[in-house]
Amino acid sequence: MDPVPKKKKSVSSKQDKSQAGSVKSKKQLPPGEILEQQNSQHDLQIDEPQQHDPFIPPPIQTQIKVCIHHNLPFQFFCEACEDPICQQCTILGPHNTQLHRINRLSDSFKLRCAKIEESIKANLLGKREQLLAQIHRIEYRIEEIKYVKTIIERDARAEFGGVLERLKQSEGQKLAILSHEISELQRDLDKINEVGSQFYDLKEIPDPCPFLLKSRNIYDQIEYMVAKPFKVQIDVYPYDLPRELTELRLQLQRASAQQQLIEFKNEIIWKLLSEKQIDEEVIKQELERQASEEINEWSKLVDKFSLELKKQQLVCYYCGCKMEKQYVNSICAQNRQDQDNDKVFCNEQPPQNYHGTGRHYFADPIL
Repeated sequence: MDPVPKKKKSVSSKQDKSQAGSVKSKKQLPPGEILEQQNSQHDLQIDEPQQHDPFIPPPIQTQIKVCIHHNLPFQFFCEACEDPICQQCTILGPHNTQLHRINRLSDSFKLRCAKIEESIKANLLGKREQLLAQIHRIEYRIEEIKYVKTIIERDARAEFGGVLERLKQSEGQKLAILSHEISELQRDLDKINEVGSQFYDLKEIPDPCPFLLKSRNIYDQIEYMVAKPFKVQIDVYPYDLPRELTELRLQLQRASAQQQLIEFKNEIIWKLLSEKQIDEEVIKQELERQASEEINEWSKLVDKFSLELKKQQLVCYYCGCKMEKQYVNSICAQNRQDQDNDKVFCNEQPPQNYHGTGRHYFADPIL
């Protein structure tokens, strides 16, 4: 809580005391002095500085804006000009024509607030959610990239750690062999130094007896050391250390060359398949063309032979029946004396004496 109430309490306590004193002395002081005392207390209350809580913002002091034309407060809003106006602007001008749509200032405020709020809820909030979702997706992709990078780095460290370990093992084996050979040579060298120092030490002794007693042994040691062979050739080479990185690079180069060869083979196979498909399409079209031509020829032959058959098939001039076994020796019901032969079925007309005989007369039909 802010310290203002404490100040007020102190002021109110002073007021209470002063009011109590004034109540006690009301009967003694005249009314003018009592009024002066109250005014002085009020001035003391106003002049005393008040302390505000830093966490509570100070009240906003609104400044009333007035019209620049008539120096009156704004009451209306012109929708056409997008300007706040006073009442005199709607009467005297410049917003007193029908071209200006005038609304109350509060109504325009409510309408525009509702419109903007609806636009925010309908469009802006959705766009905001989309942007937040996209940010979350990008952040998740960043975490994925970091995670995959960590896995690759771990695998690379493990693989190169194995490469270094195998290199150290190979180096240790070679160094162990060479150290053993050095130790053997060092023992022989120490033996030679020992024989030489023994010889010179005995030689410096004035008494020749110790030298003579050990001369044979010294001579035998010299003969043994001279006759003892030592390994001159060094069979351990540094160039056969494992070069796994170089081998990996060579394998990658060979793999790249093989990939190019595979792509070249794939291209050749694709060309062959394309040419084969083209050849098959050409052969198919040729077969279809020949088959259609053959079918057309057969259809023409069928039409020709059917026409020939129709030509060879005879019909009766009077009744139109075909020349078949059952009609050859039968009586024609249409060939009578009293029958008018308006409808005929043959191109060839029978003799005059054939009419009314009741017999069929077969000839070529009318096509």
